[in-house]
Amino acid sequence: MSTCSDAPRGRLRSFLTASSAAALALTLGCHSLKLNSSSSDKTDVKTDAPAQASAAPAAPSKYSFRIAPYVFLSDFEVPREQPLFVELAGMRDQIYKELQLPPGNAVVQVYLFEDRDRYEHFMQSRYPDLPLRRAFFVAQPRSIGGAEDLLVYTFWGDRIQQDLRHELTHALLHSVIRDVPLWLDEGLAEYFELPPDKNGLNPAHLDSLRRGPLGPYKPDLARLEGLTEVKQMTPAEYRESWAWVHLMLRDKPEAKAVLTNYLHQLHINAGPSSLEPKLAAVFPSPDEAFDRHLARLEATAGH
Repeated sequence: MSTCSDAPRGRLRSFLTASSAAALALTLGCHSLKLNSSSSDKTDVKTDAPAQASAAPAAPSKYSFRIAPYVFLSDFEVPREQPLFVELAGMRDQIYKELQLPPGNAVVQVYLFEDRDRYEHFMQSRYPDLPLRRAFFVAQPRSIGGAEDLLVYTFWGDRIQQDLRHELTHALLHSVIRDVPLWLDEGLAEYFELPPDKNGLNPAHLDSLRRGPLGPYKPDLARLEGLTEVKQMTPAEYRESWAWVHLMLRDKPEAKAVLTNYLHQLHINAGPSSLEPKLAAVFPSPDEAFDRHLARLEATAGH
């Protein structure tokens, strides 16, 4: 995420959890937000209570239309004939099929503001403790221990496709898995924010990982799994998270089975565990497999 200015692609994205009955606290199950100019423009929020709702302007509601499982609400006529919405209509099936997860039935409410100014005015009023970002995902319980409202807030801008796909990935995952490890949640969102025909390939991430100032990036999955706060993650960790997800989904079937089995365990509330030893059962050296996978992608991309 960046501050008010737009960050380049490959920017940092944070998953933010607010767990205070009185006000929003900037944590993600103990993960805290990193605020700096190199962070990304999208934030994901899990909150235990509405924040300053009484002082906030109303959310967009004049127009609405549904593309299951999303309800889009706006105060302007959204050009719904755009290919974007056809693509989003297939996104739920794409994600659940590829990850072999049971389909969720939760409705995701997507609030679309006409421009950035109106969006930021609303977000500053409704969530005054949160920084300015291009998009937010909010999981907001309706009651203590009850079901959650899954909310996405953003504005109609030139990155609307990327922003919606990223945040809706979080929402779709959250509707079937309550506790996705931070690095994996962001890696999956990085993967699925790309249109389906890209097969999860992010050229900017690939180039940064393969052509950094110190040479090819040196991965460390154990360290990545040990990160417990967003402030510990730099853009490099987000790129690495994407690369591990791409390796598991696009290298060989046994690697994909490691990921899908792991997600299934999370789905049945088995609780997070380390994924590294499971991946090591498929690749004797996961780090070498990481390097080989990116090298093949680089060669295929024509670098």
